[in-house]
Amino acid sequence: MNRRVLVLMGCLVLWVAVLATVAGARGVAQTPPARGGGWTIPPTATEEKSPLTVNQGVLDAGKKLFTDKCQRCHGPQGKGDGPEGEPEHAQDMNLTVASRATRNPDGVVFYKIWNGRASPKMPEFSKELTKDQVWALVAYVQTLRAKADAVR
Repeated sequence: MNRRVLVLMGCLVLWVAVLATVAGARGVAQTPPARGGGWTIPPTATEEKSPLTVNQGVLDAGKKLFTDKCQRCHGPQGKGDGPEGEPEHAQDMNLTVASRATRNPDGVVFYKIWNGRASPKMPEFSKELTKDQVWALVAYVQTLRAKADAVR
């Protein structure tokens, strides 16, 4: 190959590397998010942790948000029996099922709340809640499972 072609190829490779670095620095996903069950969940979600220190104040804030935003579908104890819930999907909407704990670590729950899905319906709360509010909701929702486990 002549020198000009090699220089052009080198520039192209460098340009692609710079674009990839800039995309990563801006938080642009370089792999498509998972869409299992209609959810849009980034591949890193299982490793993501809340930036909040979970304490009684965070749990109280999460409970208030749950009462205001989630209880109408998920029910007061999170069992999927809210008045606006879809009865045919009550089991999917039940947040107290202990066997789902490994599939739904904090980061996954965060993105389910943040992004929502069409069916069964789950509102997209990224348009009305801050990330810290969603993390407070996550902290509270995770206690519903713990309470259900303690009762059994």
